[in-house]
Amino acid sequence: MDEVSKIADIAKVLFLRDGYHMPMVFVKGEKDKAFIGLEQFGDTSDKRELDMLNCGTWFASKHNVGDLELIVFVCEAWIGTNINVPPSLDPKRIEVLVVNSLDARTQEEKLLNFEVKRDPKGTVLDLKELVLPETVVTRGRLLPAFQKGYQIISPVHN
Repeated sequence: MDEVSKIADIAKVLFLRDGYHMPMVFVKGEKDKAFIGLEQFGDTSDKRELDMLNCGTWFASKHNVGDLELIVFVCEAWIGTNINVPPSLDPKRIEVLVVNSLDARTQEEKLLNFEVKRDPKGTVLDLKELVLPETVVTRGRLLPAFQKGYQIISPVHN
């Protein structure tokens, strides 16, 4: 089982137990592994990108793991069902647990989504993996922002 699958399995257990998942960044470097929970996370995409850039610089200064190998971001999100409407305004939106990973050396990004199934009282009953069509290209701004912030403090030595 690879690192991302292990993190996804742990995230699912925590989500099922607690009913939510705090945004978290997991980092594997050549020297060490570590993670951080983000108590505050921007309410717009630009603010979230800045939060990830700042998280990367903080991480490199406080818990340097050496040259980055893998960055994994876990959070709750909404997926829209209509590309013409933002997910927050889509009445048919789907609540998901997102596990987004970036191979820091190859820049290959992967995305795992797990649909959250709740009962009428809001209790989480199950998480079902949503398989995205192969035509969907995963290329976000958050993980590259973290990497950029980290490298400002700890430049790549390759």
